[in-house]
Amino acid sequence: MDELDFKLERAEKFLSKIPKIVPKRKKELERLEENSEAFLFFSASAIEIIKRKINERFKIFDTQNVYYIHGLRKNLLNSGSQGAIKDTITKYFSTPEINHNKNIAKSELWILQTLRNQAMHGKIIKPLKSFLEFSFTIHNGKRNQVFSQRTRNPNRFFKKTFQNLEKFIDQIISILEKS
Repeated sequence: MDELDFKLERAEKFLSKIPKIVPKRKKELERLEENSEAFLFFSASAIEIIKRKINERFKIFDTQNVYYIHGLRKNLLNSGSQGAIKDTITKYFSTPEINHNKNIAKSELWILQTLRNQAMHGKIIKPLKSFLEFSFTIHNGKRNQVFSQRTRNPNRFFKKTFQNLEKFIDQIISILEKS
């Protein structure tokens, strides 16, 4: 098993432990937090591996540097396989645009990374009656905007994210194999 498969398999293992309803008891909420954090860690690790594969192919950054997905996207060419990868990154990692509809269709993996970052600094599980609420801050120059998402089904919320992660990885690998 290669490192990418390992990370995805572990993410899926912890995803399977995330309940379909918001637990009421403190111990179950702690278990939800633990499994969610582990899921986010392994999922974000898979993204790191893909970033490294892209960088190895196109030699954009020194391999010793730390670079973010948006920095990688910004430095890719707009045409050819680099353009296709750039478009794919944009498709999944766009910063959400806050409007009346709160359309975040192109933001699934941005949300994944943001939740993983939040988990590194504190708890992400915020029960609100029969919902979980996830809050996000978007920095727009001088003004910050906050939006939140609610779910009654934590498993479905994270499963959708995982499915988008798999699609993203498949698309990037397909592009890399063709180039």
